Amino acid sequence: MAKRARRKIDRSRRAEIGAAKRTRTRTELLVTALELFGRPHGRNTRIEDLCAGAGIARGTFYNYFTGLEAVLKALSDELTRDFDSAVHASFAALGTATERTAAAMRYYLHAPLIDPRWGWAVVNTSVGHWLYGEDIAQHVVASIQEGVDSREFKIDSAAVGKDILLGAGIAATITLLGGNAPEDYPEQVARQVLISLGSSPAIAAKVTGRPMRELPMLAMNTRFFRGTLGGSDHARKPPSGSAVRRRTRIGVA
Repeated sequence: MAKRARRKIDRSRRAEIGAAKRTRTRTELLVTALELFGRPHGRNTRIEDLCAGAGIARGTFYNYFTGLEAVLKALSDELTRDFDSAVHASFAALGTATERTAAAMRYYLHAPLIDPRWGWAVVNTSVGHWLYGEDIAQHVVASIQEGVDSREFKIDSAAVGKDILLGAGIAATITLLGGNAPEDYPEQVARQVLISLGSSPAIAAKVTGRPMRELPMLAMNTRFFRGTLGGSDHARKPPSGSAVRRRTRIGVA
């Protein structure tokens, strides 16, 4: 009986070790994807590049992902999950769809200036897909529909509004990553998008000119800035002192 119990414990332990190894390998692939796609020409990344960076064989890659599209989706989810949760948490203090739309655009457009690697990864994983991922696109439609229903926005369709906002978002992100945009470029873009959605120029200028609330450290400490992607050993030490205060004040006017 004791021998059978030991065998059962051994099998259970081997299963735990195997699961931990699979998690580490998948995380290693995503960390490598973040590094490769987080470059200006990262969209040219191939499966071979991912395998070389992660130190695995191509056959092993397919134990974790069905192809490059699956990697892009997984990385996109990792890049935006915590950050978007923090952005939506900030909505509790905002009373109108116009304010929430402006805040979301400003947070997302200031973010690449703080972490260009994140910005390039977002752009490169969005090629042929929705900017920031399909879930974010659905959130945008819902937010714009709220504005249409409340008559804050006068656009005919929330779907058209989504395309205007996300199209401007990806173009503006690339401009910002180019390094030549003025400091208030996110506010300029957000203001023009609001006007395109039907807000008056006066209201658009008012809501995009307000100081913004700091995002929770949740968005600053994990996947967004440090690329830990679920607790990888690649985690970097968080910045200290003034760097922390600067990085947590995204979009503060």
